[in-house]
Amino acid sequence: MSRIFREGHRTFYLAAILFAVVAMALWGHWIAAGLTGDLLPTRAMPIDWHAHEMIFGYGGAVLAGIFLASAPKALQGIYFPALAGLWLAGRLAIAFSAFIPAPVVALIDLGFGVLVMAKMAWPVARLKKLETLSYLGIFLLHWVSDLIMHLDWMGVAPGLAPKGAMAGLMACATMNAAFGGKLTAGLTRNAMVHKGETALPRPSGLDTWGPIFTAFCVPAAFLPPRAFGAVLVLAGATNLFRAMGFRNGWAFKHDALLSGFHIGFLCLGTGLYAMGMAGVMSMEIYPGAVHLLAIGAVAGLSSAVMIKMSLGQSGRRSVATGPLKAAGGLLIAATLLRASTSEQMALIASAALFVAAYGAMLVGLWPSLTGEKLQPGTPGARPLGHGPKIPVQGTSQGDQA
Repeated sequence: MSRIFREGHRTFYLAAILFAVVAMALWGHWIAAGLTGDLLPTRAMPIDWHAHEMIFGYGGAVLAGIFLASAPKALQGIYFPALAGLWLAGRLAIAFSAFIPAPVVALIDLGFGVLVMAKMAWPVARLKKLETLSYLGIFLLHWVSDLIMHLDWMGVAPGLAPKGAMAGLMACATMNAAFGGKLTAGLTRNAMVHKGETALPRPSGLDTWGPIFTAFCVPAAFLPPRAFGAVLVLAGATNLFRAMGFRNGWAFKHDALLSGFHIGFLCLGTGLYAMGMAGVMSMEIYPGAVHLLAIGAVAGLSSAVMIKMSLGQSGRRSVATGPLKAAGGLLIAATLLRASTSEQMALIASAALFVAAYGAMLVGLWPSLTGEKLQPGTPGARPLGHGPKIPVQGTSQGDQA
């Protein structure tokens, strides 16, 4: 058990996967009950609880796992257990917020993000890692969106909780565009080099503008639907054009793990574009388009990152095992079903598929997250001298992916 708290990705990826299973099972149960009654003794409306906990509960754990590789030397042994305890306290405080003063709930839930950002800020101040600064800025947008939801629940800004949730989703999409896009291109390039390919993905100006336009969607979430939709269309189109240079067909043909990145990134561009067109044409953002982004892109790319990094950090081969292939297929099915209809039975089935996907992911990643790190050349480990590492500057784990 102590291994789980040895490295940040072990702690928070495991927390994110387990929480996704529990939170979506609860949500599916509430839908099956006919969308009636209280989901939990929470101050939030059920839909706001669902949005908050998937965007900030699950999403916050994933982001912490990406950026917190190791504990400060003076705090080794207690840092990750304490931080994980604070994250869990936030989930419980939200769930039982009907019995807890709203400012106390906010303090507990938002405190986790403050500590994560403080740890991220250290390399920026000490080593001047500018790329980490950009990721820190995205995390700050995510945190401010969470704050806005709490301001609603505290009665300071009534009615803003849905806008805060949408802004938080856009912050997650921005991290997908920045970090996920960089990994997708870099991992694909490395894989193609290993296969002796020469027509490699090439950097373009869209690699910069894609994340920037997606970041604009965060404040735009507070604009009227048509203005928000116009910004979404710009971000979606930019990321779709960007994806055209990622050699998607090659990845689908040769590498199951890479396919997860490519599918997730295509869902990012398509989801943003579909949301935007709905906003521009009808002044309404359709739930199907939102979930194409939320499940297909945010959950899809975060799952791909967790799988790839967990295997890499533990010294294991980057090969999709049966459970991991099942997780990917189930998540795609959940995305397609939820994006295509809002019928009650489809919502229940989509939630069940989502739970099954993360259950399969838990099985597939359990040895990586809880076991010893394998040495190159040993059974199950990656071969000796296996390929170049990916220089994703500004993250604590990117060069291990």
